[in-house]
Formats: sequence, structure tokens, C-alpha cells
Amino acid sequence: MRFRALFVTSLLLGFASLSLSQSAKNLFPGISWREIGPFRGGRSCAVTGVYGSPNEFYFGATGGGVWKSTDSGENWKCVSDGFFKYGSVGAIEVSRSNPKTVVVGMGETELRGNISGGDGVYRSDDGGETWRHLGLASTQTIARVRIHPKNPNVIWVAALGHIYGAHSDRGIYKTTDGGTTWRKVLFVDDRSGAADISVDQANPNILYATTWTSWRTPYSLNSGGPGSRIWKSSDGGETWKDISSNIGLPSGVLGKMGIAVSEANPLRVFAMIEAKEGGLYRSEDAGATWKLINGNPDLRQRPWYYTRVYADPKNADAVWVLNVGLHRSSNGGQTFTQTNAMHSDNHDFWIDPTDTTHLICGNDGGASASVDNGRNWSAQDTATAQFYHVSTDNSLPYRILGAQQDNSTIRILSRTFGSGIGSLDWTSTAGGESGYVSAKPNDPDIVFGGSYGGDLSMMDHRNSQNRTVNPWPDNPMGAGTDSTKHRFQWTFPIVFSPHDPNTLYTCSQHVMRSKDGGGSWQVISPDLTTNDKSKQGTSGGPLTQDNTSVEYYCTVFTVAESPRKKGLIWAGSDDGLVHVTSNSGGRWRNVTPANIPKDGLCSMIDPSPHDPNTAILAVDNHENDDHAPYVFITRDGGSSWSNSVLGLPNNAFVRVVREDLRIKNLLYCGTEIGMFFSPDGGERWYPFQMNLPIVPIHDIALKNRDLIVATHGRSFWVLDDLTPVQEWAASGFNKISEPTLFAPAPGYSWGGGGFGGGGGRRTPGAPTEPMGANPMQGLIVNYFLPKDAKEVKLEMVDLSGIVVATGTGRRNSGFNQTSLSPRYPSYRSFPGLRQWDGGPGSIKAPPGAFRVKVTVDGKVLEADAVWNKDPRSKSSDKDLVAQFELSQKIANKTSEANDAIVKIRSIRGKVEEVTKGDASLTAIAQPLLANILSVEEALYQTKARSGQDFLNYPIRLNNKLGSLLGVVQGGNYKPTKQSYEVFTILAKQTDEQLKALAETLKYDLGKLNEAFKAAGKPVIEVKE
Repeated sequence: MRFRALFVTSLLLGFASLSLSQSAKNLFPGISWREIGPFRGGRSCAVTGVYGSPNEFYFGATGGGVWKSTDSGENWKCVSDGFFKYGSVGAIEVSRSNPKTVVVGMGETELRGNISGGDGVYRSDDGGETWRHLGLASTQTIARVRIHPKNPNVIWVAALGHIYGAHSDRGIYKTTDGGTTWRKVLFVDDRSGAADISVDQANPNILYATTWTSWRTPYSLNSGGPGSRIWKSSDGGETWKDISSNIGLPSGVLGKMGIAVSEANPLRVFAMIEAKEGGLYRSEDAGATWKLINGNPDLRQRPWYYTRVYADPKNADAVWVLNVGLHRSSNGGQTFTQTNAMHSDNHDFWIDPTDTTHLICGNDGGASASVDNGRNWSAQDTATAQFYHVSTDNSLPYRILGAQQDNSTIRILSRTFGSGIGSLDWTSTAGGESGYVSAKPNDPDIVFGGSYGGDLSMMDHRNSQNRTVNPWPDNPMGAGTDSTKHRFQWTFPIVFSPHDPNTLYTCSQHVMRSKDGGGSWQVISPDLTTNDKSKQGTSGGPLTQDNTSVEYYCTVFTVAESPRKKGLIWAGSDDGLVHVTSNSGGRWRNVTPANIPKDGLCSMIDPSPHDPNTAILAVDNHENDDHAPYVFITRDGGSSWSNSVLGLPNNAFVRVVREDLRIKNLLYCGTEIGMFFSPDGGERWYPFQMNLPIVPIHDIALKNRDLIVATHGRSFWVLDDLTPVQEWAASGFNKISEPTLFAPAPGYSWGGGGFGGGGGRRTPGAPTEPMGANPMQGLIVNYFLPKDAKEVKLEMVDLSGIVVATGTGRRNSGFNQTSLSPRYPSYRSFPGLRQWDGGPGSIKAPPGAFRVKVTVDGKVLEADAVWNKDPRSKSSDKDLVAQFELSQKIANKTSEANDAIVKIRSIRGKVEEVTKGDASLTAIAQPLLANILSVEEALYQTKARSGQDFLNYPIRLNNKLGSLLGVVQGGNYKPTKQSYEVFTILAKQTDEQLKALAETLKYDLGKLNEAFKAAGKPVIEVKE
């Protein structure tokens, strides 16, 4: 049947019946994203346990949703996927009176430069099985949710609000009907939101809260001001009294504050305060008067990021303060001891009121639970890592590289041949938590990576040597942008030229180039930013400065050289300018889109792999409190641009768009709320989510036919084999009205040997570590069904028509994907066969041409297929054909031997049945039985009754042949000379036995059958 390579449009017709939220799910039911890992935790600012259930815990990830454990943190499951519309969780609480009720506040409030917002409040009443949205979406970030201890329908929410703009949806909200309606019960001003709430568990009408004047711009951080206050309510939060000026509290400007009332002694209240005279304050009279208990700088450092305090529910003198370290006091806060909950930078904490040795801590490494008062903590191995960028190398199989927030850089195998992708399959590499990571195109063991402060390093993985190659090694840490010669952003670019593997680019306010591995750098551009001096000062205040280069502004944020034209380089700045040079930096033109938002961050520019005049610019303007998507496309070298966002949700701000490597105008878009694709060059966008969690996408890489995404909260994910999408685009988007098989990409005989086992066990007896998924093995088969099918059958045949693989395919309407691995049958076995090694299996197909057949309800679709050798193999195709041919010869000879054994046993059984009870016939049969037994014992070790009996009774010819087959099949190599020699000997010996069997059957069985006839017995017939 004629092969068709079509997909689904007339685009509007193809999608018209599908809502945008359903289209990708309905079109690609059999295609799914693959979770790679690493299984290493990312930041968590929201944790809780379950009252009365000592092994049950929840945590919220900043980008990765809500996770639940029922075994004290040994295993975690994301319970929010499919329910939440955003990934970032800021607060979580379980009801005391109904432990099945869980309330979540979305959007983190620890004001890092990579902060992600949310959409209000969600509630579950079945322990996280299902969720419903309760509103308050416009708050964006929520610092706390608190549930009335006796009534789960009374809930208070502390909303910090918009981080990047003045907004009125801040303050404390209250509901008395479970979230159906909300009332704002405390509002200070449009720059000050609520930061903390603590409820007196003995008298829930008494609440304490803090508000915080805080905001960010792209170039500054503010923590503190007139709206930072401490509040108390005595009527369940209906009204609030400002107690910030009460006796003993610090005077002057206040910043971020955490507050906790002791359940063991409700008159005792702790407050952790950012102020000039800040520290841990304590009240013994329910907030009427206060005293500074501890001003230790270890408790106060970087206060906008920490400043959390937690009172022990049973011991009034026990209190915990969270900062870089986890600090515990047993004397009311006068002194502290420090511990670590598996990671530094701690943000949230929960103490079980029923057993205060049960704890959970959320920090920049995820969440850890303890059931022994913090002496031991559960591992942080959920795949909630936040990655800034992603790249791949040219190793086989390729690796994925990126930098994880508050952790190391990483390079991880895209696949292994063990049970999965585990911790043994990845390692740290060059650079630090914030930067680009790029492997040298012609030498994947050489990796360049960046980190904040302009740090750039090179690692040679062959010898673990690391070289610092900073373009300007004058460390700016702690100083403002205006104090540095070069302004390097937190995540400054590091990219190789697609034309020269020795040319490396990086950027400050200038584009720089190195041709000697970073040994020297040449500035090849003028300042390509607005160079607005008013936005280049120190960041922080009014109390605490914070200069890490996150706020370094007026920098070149993205750079890329066209794959189609050497020297054509595009550059975009974080303050809204785009420049291009066509002569490697000799002259630059300002080609900024006319309608780009003012000061919009040029997040990523992608020169087309098909047309040198085409480039796609993703502009992220959320740091100006604008969450709208912006995708600017030029097709004339930057002279004109179109903003192509039709179909993207109005809150899906865009960080990256890339064009397919094979198909022009097929685009992939990463946004704050997931993935989208456009089949027509951005004219219209459609969801491309499938099973990918709703999570911020910070970068995209395309490798071969795979699509890799760097999520900011769920580690790396891969969409293997884009063939169906590419074939659809190549067809001109024709609408499919009948079952269609797509031309499969070449399959590879990835074979064992030598790398990646897929992780291991942590310690003897410990649970097996979680691991990333491997891709499908074999030849990937993609097909489309316009409607559900009753039966789908798959076959792969060689050119002689021999079936080498079969399978049952998915029957869902839409796109489906499965795989076939060609193998030829090995030797025939027989019942009860025992062998020392070399058991029957199958024979690897050699490289070559094949055909794929997909039968859909009786209709046969066919396509050509190519099976390639393992791309790592040094053997030639001819070598592997020789391996296959010798393997078949060995298998055939082994089958002959085993068939002879089956024949011998059949004859013996028949003879014994006919001669039973007849001594004369039994005597006549003895020569035959003795001769065939001799042959059987030469072919097969008949005395072996258990696996290790062969150590006592030597293996025979069929076992030797089977063992030789295993030798020849091992690896991807031409058979050794000695393998041919041994086969010749074994085949000759086997043939001798088969000849002896034939002769005895001809003469001895003939004589016996004559005796049987004479005695009136049935003769024995032997089937050849």
C-alpha cells in the first residue's frame, strides 16, 4: 500500500473541533514526555505534616507543585498534577480537625530573582487526591495559609501580592465558608503585603500577623518600609491592631518579619525581625511588651530570604529559627545550636503537635522529614530541580547539561541501558547554580559553565581538571552594578559558534569572543544596552543590601550565531534592545522591534536553522509586572518584526522559542505555565503539554529528533522522536481521514556495554533510589488513527519477508507511538533443556533495510525502515552482517542437535511402549537403544539434573554450541577467528553424531521394525 506521510489540518479544520486546552492531548494520546531527572530536590518554601498521622507529610515546590509522602519522606508523589494551573507553591496547611483537608497558597514569597507566581488558593478534602480552586488568583504570591483548629471552613490567607508592581490585592484574607467567598480583612498599602500569620491554638480568635513592604524591579530589590508592621487580632481576624510600636520592639524602619505564638504558653510570642536592631524578639504578655532575646548575625543574614520562626507546640522554651542553617534553642531563644536538614537555605518548618520529634523542613534542596527530632532526615530525591538553561553534547548517547538553582551544574545521560537514569548516570560539571553550561561541540569532555559574579570555568572530564577563565576576573560580589567594568548578569550567555568548535561567545554589556578556550577574550561589540545609569546602582535596602548579580542590569542577556551564515550574530539585552552583526562583530545594527515592551527582557533569541534572515525573539516582561506573552519573529534580517502570540494564554509569559531542526516554521515555545507549539511559523499556537507537568519552562534544546526542556521545578524532560509532528508539518498540514503510518526515523541497535547502569541503592537495605525513565528501545513507530480502532497489529519484516518483530499497538484516536526491535529466532529448544550457559534467546538483526507493517482493523499500512548499528560501535556494517551470519549458522546447527534429541526421545518412548513385557523384543531393541543413547549423550548432558550439576558432568555439544553463540553475539563486533575455528570443529562433531543417528535409524530401527511386524506389533515411523 502506498506510504503516506500526512498530519492533521487544514489547520483550522483540524483543530476547530478541539478547544486549545484539549488539542495536544487529543492529538497525541500515545506520545508522552519522558522524565529524565536528576532526582534531586529544588527549593521548597511550604511544608506541613498531618496531625495524628506520624508518617504523612506534604511539601510544595517552587515550580513543581504539591507532593505527598506516607512513609516519612522515603517516597514522594506529586498530587497536584492535573489540577493546578501554576507550579509554584508558597504555603500549605493541613486542618487539625479534619486531616483530609489540605489548603495550598500559590506563588512563592522568598524574593529571589527567579521567583514564580501563582493563582491563589487550592483546597483538597480527600488528602490530596483531588483539588478545587478557591479563587484569589490575582494575589500572585501567598506567604501563609492558616486553618482554624476546630473549623476547616475558616481559613486565613497571607497574600504578599505582586512582586514586581504596586497592586491592591495584598494583605490578609479570610473565609468562613471553606473558600467559596473571601473578605480582605487587613490591607496596608499597594506595596505592602502579608508575610506571616500565627494562630493561638487555644483561642483561635487571637491571631498575630506581619506585613512587609517589599518589591522587586529587574534591577533592584526592596525589603522594608512603612508598611512593614506587626499586627494582632482578638476577634478571629475581623479587625487588627498595629502593635509594631509596642514597648521593646525596634524603632525605625522594619523589614521582613516572622512571628509565632507558643502553643505551650500562648502568652509567649516570638518575632524574628529585620531591622537595624533586628533579631529574635520575645513577648511574655501576648505582644504587649517585647525584649530582644538574640541578635546573632547567623539568625539575621539575608533577612528578605529567610526570617522565619517556629515555636515548639509542647515546650515553651523550644524555638526554631530558619536561615542558611536550621537553628534550635531550648532556652527560649537565648542560645541556639545549628543543624542541617540535608541542605542549607531554610524557608519553612512544621512540628507535629502530637509528637514534637516529628518534623519537616523545606529549603533550597527540597523537603526533608525527620521522626527523631532532627537527628536524621529523609533524602531529598524528588525531581523538583530548577534549571535555568539546557544544552546537549555530542557524545553517544548524548548528555543533557544545565545549572540547577542552589545546587551544582549537571550533565546527565539522556538514556542508559539499565533500569533507568540514576545518580550513577550524572555528575556535576563546570560552572555554578545560575549559568549556562556548554560542551565543546567536537570534544564533549570539555565543558564550559558560568555562575554569578561573572564566573566562567572550563572542566576537562577526562582528568577532572578545572580552569577558571573569567572574561574579567575582578570579583564584584556585594557591590552594585556601577562598580564593575563589565556587567555580567546572573545567568550570562555561554554559547559556541555553530561553525567553529573553537569559537566561544559570552556577554556582559558587550559581546565577547574567545578562540583559545577562554585563555583570552576579545570584545567584539560596543555596549549593546541602554546603559541607563539610574538602573545600575546597588540593590537592596532600605535595611539590607543584596548584590549577587541577579539585579545587574543593562546587560546582553542572549546571544546566538546563525547556523546558516557564519558571522551573523544576534544579541538581545535585558533592557529591551536587539542588535545584529553580519560580519562577526565588525558592525552592529540596532534592529529592536518597534512594539517591544519598554525595558522588556530579551530572554532568548533563536536564529533559524533554515533561513539566515529569520530569527525568533522571546521577550519576558514579567519583571515589569506584565505577564503577557511576547514572541517577535523577523524574516528580513531584523528590518521588521511581528509579535506572534495568537493562541498563547494572556498570562503565559515566554522565556524561549526555538525552531525545529528539520522542518521550517515548526516552532516550540516554553512559557511560565508550560509548553506550546506552532505548526505555521507562529501564526497560531497550541498546547504541547501531554503528560508534562504544569511548570515554568526556562529553556529548550533540540537534539537529533528529540526535544529537551529545562523546567524550573521538575528537572529535565524529553520528548523523544518528533517524527510525527515533523512529518505533519512537512506534509503541509493535510487533514487525515484514514489511518496513517509515518516514515520512521532510523532505528539503532543500542547495545550493552560500558556505560550507565541506571543508579544503584543508597545503602544496603535502603529503598531503591528513584530514577529517570529511559526511552523506547528499537525502531520508533508513529501512526495516526482518525478514530479508535478495534485492533492494531505491528510487524517488522526483512526484505525476504521474515517477520523479525511484532507488537500490539495503541488503539487511541490521534497520534500514537510504539517501538519494534528486530530479532531473529535462535535455536529450537526442547522440554526440560538444562544448560550451563548459552540458553536460547534471539539473534540481533544486522544493520540493513526492513519494512514496517501496521494493520488497523484489517487495513495494512507499510513503510520502509532502516536499522542501524549502535552508533558508538567501531565495527563496520559488514562486520555485523558477518556476526549475524555466523550466529545463524551456530543456531541452525544447535537446532539440528536439539531436534535430534527430541527425535531420539520420541523413538525411545515408542520402542519402550511396544516392547513392554516382551523379553525377546526388548532384547532385539537393545542395540538400537544403546546406539541412540550414545548419540544423545554426545549431544546433550543427560545426567545434569540441576544448574550446577554441570560442574560434575561436562557439557556436551548442544551446550557448547549454545555457549559459542553467546560468545559471538556478545557486543557489536565481527566474530573472532577462533570462533569460526571452534564452530567448524563443533559442527563437524555434531554432524558425525547426526550421521551416526541416521545410520542406526536406517539399520537398527529397520531390523527392529521387521521384528515388530513379525510379532504383529506396530512399526515405528520416524518423521524427518
